[in-house]
Amino acid sequence: MLPLLLAARAGIILWVTLALMPFEVVFDAIEAGIDREMAANG
Repeated sequence: MLPLLLAARAGIILWVTLALMPFEVVFDAIEAGIDREMAANG
């Protein structure tokens, strides 16, 4: 039973990571844009 639980846990972690990746990319792009704007405005 334990190997099944460990495999399920790993699968869930992988799925959540892949599901959230697009949001992370968008957030990083927005953050970089804000940093650029603040640097340009001094």
